[in-house]
This record gives sequence, structure tokens and C-alpha cells, in this order.
Amino acid sequence: MRGIERNGYTLDWLGGNAPVQAEGIIDGRSLYFRARGAQWSLEIGYDERGDRPPMWWHVEDWGDWPDAGYMPEDVALEMIDKAVALYWEQQPQEIGPDHPEWTDHVLRAWSDDRLGTQPATVLLGIDGDELEKRAIERDLPLNSYHELAKASEAYGRALAAEMAPFNFPAKYDEKEREILRLWGMSTLSTDQASRFLYMRPEDMPARARFLRIPAPHEQSEKD
Repeated sequence: MRGIERNGYTLDWLGGNAPVQAEGIIDGRSLYFRARGAQWSLEIGYDERGDRPPMWWHVEDWGDWPDAGYMPEDVALEMIDKAVALYWEQQPQEIGPDHPEWTDHVLRAWSDDRLGTQPATVLLGIDGDELEKRAIERDLPLNSYHELAKASEAYGRALAAEMAPFNFPAKYDEKEREILRLWGMSTLSTDQASRFLYMRPEDMPARARFLRIPAPHEQSEKD
């Protein structure tokens, strides 16, 4: 859909799957709708570069994952109308760094995944730990992408520590061969080897055969 005018706003376009998206103008400001997974959102006064929070936003759960990513266009229009009605009702005002509610505004945007960690820390002049602390003090959930990144970093550190005693080669092809060789000798468990290689356990025997490395049961038969 393109060029839709209704209820005080204009959509330049609406469409797509996973996510369903729309862009337009309302009250002289940019409008962005997005539906994906089990949630939809509408942002008004959003910044395409992502370095500032939207002026106003609304987020709602919808269906079960991944239903929202395939939301019909007529339903998407209904959701946009619903959020726009809330916007008109609340009549929010644009605020900036000098406004007393600026910190809360940035923290809420970060908490609601409307703003990333890096721009949030820059806007508030703090680091990631302080950002978390201030959000927790306000009983705000932590940004979901921030939590995923931290969990990934922690997993990476733990995995590196587990691999360190083996002193694997730095080059991936050499490291892969050594991991599969140790797995074939049962020095490494299947779980360890699959994690070290970021490979599914069921794919390892075929990879070992391709590299002419005996799998554990093949090694015992060979011996």
C-alpha cells in the first residue's frame, strides 16, 4: 500500500513480512510502524540514524511468535489507528537534553528497545554499567538487545577459558582439524567439540569424514 491518508496521518507505504513496516508523517513528524515476532510498535519523531530516542512511541504484544511479522495490512492499519489515537490523546511535547525529564525519556526509550546502548550512553554521558543501574533504580526492564549482547560476551569468555588449556592453533582450518582429531580420540566430548566448533553435533561426523579424520567409533574400530 502507498499514499494512505487517514485519521490525521499519511503513510508513504505499508507492507512487507517479518517485519511488516510502514513509514509516514503525522503532525509534521516522521512516523514508523513495525510488527515482528509477537509485538508491534509505532514511533513518532524517530531518528533514522538511531542516535536519539523517538519523541513518542507505543508498543504492544500481538499474537504468538512469529504471528506479528505476518500481520495483515488491514489489521496493521487498525493498530496504527489505535496508537495514533493514543498519541492525539496524550499530546506529547518534544523534549531535549535541557529538559528535566530528558534522562527518564532516554532511559525509557532504551528500556523499550527504541534506542541502543551506545547512543543511550552517549546522550547521557555515562557508561553501560551506570545505564543499567539507573534503569534498575527506576524499575525499568533492561534493553533486550543489551542483555543478549552481554550474555553472548559472557558465553564467549567462558568458552575461550575452556579452550585455553588445549592451546589450539590460531588458524581456523588447523584448529578445526585439531578439535575433530581430539574428538575422534574421545579426548573431547561431542558437546565440547560442537561448542568449540560452533557446529551441530549431528554435522560433525560428516565434517570429520571430509577431512579424513576418524570419528570416535571409527577410531576404536581402527585400533
